[in-house]
Amino acid sequence: MPFSPYRHQYIFLLVLCAFSLLTTPTQAVQSPPIVLNLPLPTLHQALTSLLPLPIEQQKRNSNFRGSFVVDSITRLAVQQNVIAVQGQLSGRNMAVNAQVGGQTIQIKLGEMVLPVSCDIALRYDRERKTLFLRPTFYKQARQQDPAAASLAPLLDGLSREYALPLDKLDPLAGKLGVTPIFVQLEPVDIRLRGDSLELQFRPHTGKIGSTKTGKKIR
Repeated sequence: MPFSPYRHQYIFLLVLCAFSLLTTPTQAVQSPPIVLNLPLPTLHQALTSLLPLPIEQQKRNSNFRGSFVVDSITRLAVQQNVIAVQGQLSGRNMAVNAQVGGQTIQIKLGEMVLPVSCDIALRYDRERKTLFLRPTFYKQARQQDPAAASLAPLLDGLSREYALPLDKLDPLAGKLGVTPIFVQLEPVDIRLRGDSLELQFRPHTGKIGSTKTGKKIR
């Protein structure tokens, strides 16, 4: 979701003020984390801005040919500590290998549009600073649609854990008076809380050097 320059400056000042309030001269380097609650409508809007999203197939899934994308996300909800998602998956130049009479033949499916539903479980690894996402597709949707049944192995292959590294987030840069400074947000925890996605960050601040390399001076 694109941010305007005004909003970027507002977020930077908000983080800086929160850090100033939470830190005292006698406090240790470690500071309490900043908690950001992302409501589901905002998360839905952010994900929609990334569409269409290509789906990378696993190399071991050699029975399928074609390109697959997530076209739309029509529903997003929190149910039993998972994110329930409904959307649309489409494929182009699709073909599937099938066993007929002991021989492997290729069945061309062409283009296909398929409604899908899945639950996404979240797991955050603090040591690796990585968010893991595991989607699980509903089996009943496959049984109601013959096209979905033919794609059942593909959906099974997509039901695996995906890693989203968060250890290289770009710092927020700005000025305090005439002094250029940065705020580096260290991800501490990510979890579902109510109807929101809760993100916890620990801020680290410092001065930005005047060299062209942008070396940070602590």
